[in-house]
Amino acid sequence: MTQRNEPTAPGDLSMPMVTLRTAGELADALPYFMGYHPSDSLVLVALQGDRGQFAGRVRLGIPGQAEDWEFIAQELPRCLVQEVERRAGGERPDAVIAYLCREPGPGESGRQVMESLRPLADSLLATCRDLGLNVLEALCLSGDRYWSYACTEAGEDCCPPEGRPMPRPGTSVIAASATFAGIQVRGTQREMEARLAPLTGPSVASQEEAIDDAVGEALPRLMGGDGEREFAAGTLLVISGMIARLQDGPPPRSAREDEWDDRLLTDAEVARALVGLQDPETRDRATLWMDGLQAAAALRLWRALSRRCVGVYGPYGAAVRTLAGWAAWCVGDPTEARISLEMALAVEPDCGLADVLYRAIGADMPLEAMRAALCSSMAAYAPLHLPTGVWPPVGVLVSEGVLVQGELFGLGEVRELDRAGEADEANGTGGPAEVADGDESGACGRAAAMRRHPSSRRRVPAGRRPKPGPARTVPRQRRGAEDGVTGQGEREPGGRS
Repeated sequence: MTQRNEPTAPGDLSMPMVTLRTAGELADALPYFMGYHPSDSLVLVALQGDRGQFAGRVRLGIPGQAEDWEFIAQELPRCLVQEVERRAGGERPDAVIAYLCREPGPGESGRQVMESLRPLADSLLATCRDLGLNVLEALCLSGDRYWSYACTEAGEDCCPPEGRPMPRPGTSVIAASATFAGIQVRGTQREMEARLAPLTGPSVASQEEAIDDAVGEALPRLMGGDGEREFAAGTLLVISGMIARLQDGPPPRSAREDEWDDRLLTDAEVARALVGLQDPETRDRATLWMDGLQAAAALRLWRALSRRCVGVYGPYGAAVRTLAGWAAWCVGDPTEARISLEMALAVEPDCGLADVLYRAIGADMPLEAMRAALCSSMAAYAPLHLPTGVWPPVGVLVSEGVLVQGELFGLGEVRELDRAGEADEANGTGGPAEVADGDESGACGRAAAMRRHPSSRRRVPAGRRPKPGPARTVPRQRRGAEDGVTGQGEREPGGRS
């Protein structure tokens, strides 16, 4: 096959023409298709023409329940065909390469992983052939080895039972071409997710207790009068101080260096910000930290806050991971943006802002158009009283002269962004399956079905945590429930998510 990456921004270098001939070269090429090393994922790559030129790709996490595999195997190839046709003016893909990526668990071998995923691979390839797609190769990548599901000549000369070792990093033709073009592959998907994952260890108890206290302090302040606006202003003031502090320090380059950011933030101020950001309007206002150095520092803050959503407050991560996805897009990193938004949707599948941002990235919506749409959506919000220099963090002008997009992916007016989740259910649009021709697109209706299907949602044990529901609600204190306090402090029913 032939692969060519198109530049994703002005000035980017594109990959020279590369021809891949062997299964080993195809296995080694996956991170260059994706921009990172996918984990626990099913990836389909579409090819067009006699030379098998790269036409697009789709990625979805492998469902944990085998009973969901048949549904995914039927829908994912159709989603890929639909997206390639849309982008290529109706031209269908001619062939497909499939990748099933999963690392062995404790006491498990790569070969056992390969055999356990064989039913999924067989169903997937059957659907591809039913759609008239030529399956050039289907590979299982596990434990630094690869196996072919498409090979019919099993044996030492072709496909030994123990698989074949992955090529040494940097030795393949595509690695050499990428190096020549100045293109770098990010780390693994798990490494990027780890920067947003809740912390573990002895610090968890103190952070959870601090959030308990912040919830208890918030409830009486939100009851009546101007308490709601004052609380929102206080949240943004705390966030502004933390962003300024992070902006003064060197940016972390890895999960290990993220510890420096964690040390700069106290449990109390983190808790105050997390509780305040559960209000959708406050979260929306926080998207305005989106320019230059402020956006980079904001991204560091949203990552740090996401790591502090510990214990029963794990669901608070939806808001800050949505903000992390937006900030990553603003600083020119759509790969991290998509992963952050996927993690937000895994916590709260009906988070409308995360869903809209995810699909906007995949549909190649101009960043400035989305910035204008977000600013316009806040035009009707009540003004807040904050010191000059704190708010707004960027020059915001919302008037008739600003681009106001009447409809965004069929979801209605822009100022209704947070009701996008409800519109998705009615219209059957959207969803965080990655579909791409250079960049991913979540605009595929079939991808939305996959997200709403039980297989695409992480199963969280019930009864373990209070959930910040769709209303503008701050959950009761965890300790309050232990003391016999009942009920929740609700400000307004039927709010947005």
